Amino acid sequence: MGQERIWIAEKPSAAKDLAAGLALAFGEPCRRDASGLFRVGQETVLPLAGHLLESVRPGEYLSEQFAAVERARQFDLYRQFLPILPEAIRKQPRREVPSGGSKEGKVFAPYVLASKILKGAREIVNAGDIDREGQLIVDELLEHLGIDPYGSRPMVWRFGLASNVAADIAAAVKAGLERNSDPKWVLKSQAASTREYLDYCWGMNLSMVGQVQHRNARIAAGRVQTPVLALVDRRCREVDEFRPTTYYVPVVTLKDGTVMRWYKRDGAEGLPGFDAEGRITDESLARQIVQRIAAGLPGRCTLAKVTQHSEKQPLPFSLSSLQATASRELGLTLEQVGDCAKGLYQKHKAISYIGTDCKFLPESMHANAPQLLRALGAVYPKQAPGADARIKSPAFNDAKLDEHFAIVPTGTLPQGASADEMNVFRIVARRFIAQFYPEYVYRRHKIEGLFGADHFAAVAKQDVRLGWKEVEGHAARDGQEAEPDAALAERDEHRDKDQPADDVQDVA
Repeated sequence: MGQERIWIAEKPSAAKDLAAGLALAFGEPCRRDASGLFRVGQETVLPLAGHLLESVRPGEYLSEQFAAVERARQFDLYRQFLPILPEAIRKQPRREVPSGGSKEGKVFAPYVLASKILKGAREIVNAGDIDREGQLIVDELLEHLGIDPYGSRPMVWRFGLASNVAADIAAAVKAGLERNSDPKWVLKSQAASTREYLDYCWGMNLSMVGQVQHRNARIAAGRVQTPVLALVDRRCREVDEFRPTTYYVPVVTLKDGTVMRWYKRDGAEGLPGFDAEGRITDESLARQIVQRIAAGLPGRCTLAKVTQHSEKQPLPFSLSSLQATASRELGLTLEQVGDCAKGLYQKHKAISYIGTDCKFLPESMHANAPQLLRALGAVYPKQAPGADARIKSPAFNDAKLDEHFAIVPTGTLPQGASADEMNVFRIVARRFIAQFYPEYVYRRHKIEGLFGADHFAAVAKQDVRLGWKEVEGHAARDGQEAEPDAALAERDEHRDKDQPADDVQDVA
């Protein structure tokens, strides 16, 4: 056992994927023993289950007298020891959820296995998730077991990869390991530890203050929880207090068929028939404007122009943008979309890591485009072959990468996936294919006219080259699409705030 190199994965599913990659890299068979360890030649993969350590109760930082007070929930005495600001957070092994009548569960089985297997290891590889929390999960465990996470006896390496595909893991293993003591990894761990300390101190002390004030041990507060709840409460109050406003927009159709919409009258704000923002609130006034134009009120063109514009490819998905898009298109809840994405990532290995807020991709991934596009031809037989792998969209940008990159297909098609999973996969695949189509190009035709004191405008859009819209269509792109006309945008902003305007139409 002492000759093994131990690879630490953050969770069992990640350990299974890592073991498959090691087997491919070293040309050795992979087996799983009764304890849950994966063995690949002289390599051993140890699965964790997230954090194997937990913070001690607040009373552990106090004297025995105050600890007894804390356990007894004697609210009046809390004030004697608040705030509690420990020099460092004390950790203890995580325990199983108590069952039956037991007061305290047994020590968590993964911790028992980890503490046993890591003792005497000649080398350790931190193969946890590459974000800050993933770094801390392994570092704190090693430190708790008396192993220097940045030391050389035993040597602690770092393996950082976001992909769960065996071929990608094997290639990264062959490329070599980093030291866990490299500054970029140490800083990630320190950042996570700082966040944890602040969360604990804020949450513990604020919760106790609330419990003292309201004499209720169930009150909880936190650095993130409390501000978020305040925002939700504020928004709920705004919704409850909202009162819709009805306003009217005169619409005229010229003899050539051009439809023009009223958008303002200079200086009308607050005048009779107008609200403070210049919108028409008097239906009779709106109808009078249309009737005057229909009766022959002369108008003059104040603007006529045609401009050409282009729109770059929409960025690939983060988890939140995938949930928003798939929920809107498929009629699924955000939770259902999340479950589908989880299945596609963990079970089918069809998409990359889903716990990401990033919408950009490594520039090195661009070289794999031909292979991925060929694989996606089975799902999009027309669009995938029509893609040009030489196109490099703005999504491929190392400077904008986070701990993880955007959600994209891995090249493995989901076999046996549910209908919902397959539909979510198609959305991810479609967005990736769109990166290899040219920009969407269109012309914007705009005219503005003045009838008396009233301004009207008409805007039309003419496609020049569909580009990526051949794949994505003309649907809204996660809120990225630009507003087509500044003058009409003001009216649309009002529509977002209030109920839809009533149009008053006639022919002039």
